Amino acid sequence: MATDAVNLLDSIEPGQFANDSDRFAAKEAARRLLARLETPFEQVWALTFEASGIIAGLQLVQDLGIWAKWAEADAESPGTSRTLDELQSWGSSKCETNLLRRFLKQIASLHYLEEVGLDTWKATPFSLALGHRESYGADVLKAGLDHAWPCAINLAQFLAKFGYKEPLDIPSFDNYREVYGHDFFSYVQQHPEAGGSFQGLMTAVTHYKMIWTNVYDTTELVAGADLSKPLFVDVGGAQGLDAQRLLDKHPELPTDVIIVEDLPDVVTTHSKEKIDPRIRKIAHDFFQPQPIVGARAYFFHAVPHDWPDADVERMFAEIKKVMTPGYSKLIVYEVVMPAQGASALATTLDLALMSCTSGIERTEEAWKKLLKTCGFKITGVFRHPRALETVMEAEIE
Repeated sequence: MATDAVNLLDSIEPGQFANDSDRFAAKEAARRLLARLETPFEQVWALTFEASGIIAGLQLVQDLGIWAKWAEADAESPGTSRTLDELQSWGSSKCETNLLRRFLKQIASLHYLEEVGLDTWKATPFSLALGHRESYGADVLKAGLDHAWPCAINLAQFLAKFGYKEPLDIPSFDNYREVYGHDFFSYVQQHPEAGGSFQGLMTAVTHYKMIWTNVYDTTELVAGADLSKPLFVDVGGAQGLDAQRLLDKHPELPTDVIIVEDLPDVVTTHSKEKIDPRIRKIAHDFFQPQPIVGARAYFFHAVPHDWPDADVERMFAEIKKVMTPGYSKLIVYEVVMPAQGASALATTLDLALMSCTSGIERTEEAWKKLLKTCGFKITGVFRHPRALETVMEAEIE
């Protein structure tokens, strides 16, 4: 009976599911199964020593350039197993044989590689993704080491120090500043490598999440627009993926009506995605006066959640000044935290924000209150059953 159950579990493949929603539901069921099967010791061991060991190993192999070489080789000869000697030869720096072996054995024991023989492994979709630049998997890993892990290690003692209050006031108490001496966004501007891993992380997350134009129907937005003026301003838009998705849906739109704004280092140094040249990029700090006046839509995707309410009020005040009442829309696409049954991804994002930016994933009631304080009224809330995030549309009250 036990053997049958194991065989059944081992037989499940991603391709068996009709859509990604079904795959995700099965993944969550597997997570619940693991929580039931593991002993408390196994759970705490996995959270601490397994996690710390695997992160170190994955980054070491990344630093040696082996994941990238493996991805290149697999593209030429898919599924070919690789020996320890071959993998060692791909290293950009000399690495002792047994040192590399010890890390690869750990990585394979947790199924991020497939061990097929003595000192012989096959790649997995996960390991290949670490070698594919366009997947940004390596950036996610590096961002964890640059930001998430150091801040998470400090967070509990930081909260104890400040009497277990929510860190929602960056000037008063901010976990990231305690770890690094600067708030998050100041630090990443001063340290290009850390800024680059963050931008890669954001790009990877954006690729993973549902396209906003599949949650919000942009037909009326475009049809009601005066295209002699700017149509869409993606504020804090990073690589411009959301702007590109609007253009993908409305390919007839002319040049320069879609605009992406972000800090200078983002639109130049850390630009990682090629977007349509009809989309204009502008260096802009959203706490400064908004240069694009009277646009049809001002769009914020996963930007306000990085900031406490007082800072969101400052950024929205600059938008309100340039909006045309009855015409311009404020559109926010973010996690809206449910009162019950929040997903692990939503809660993980919420605590990562707490730890790194003193930010928060807000509830719908919190959003209504915040927008009212800023002088806006919500005119629409748009959800999709497979989307992590919600689109909120607002106008000037």
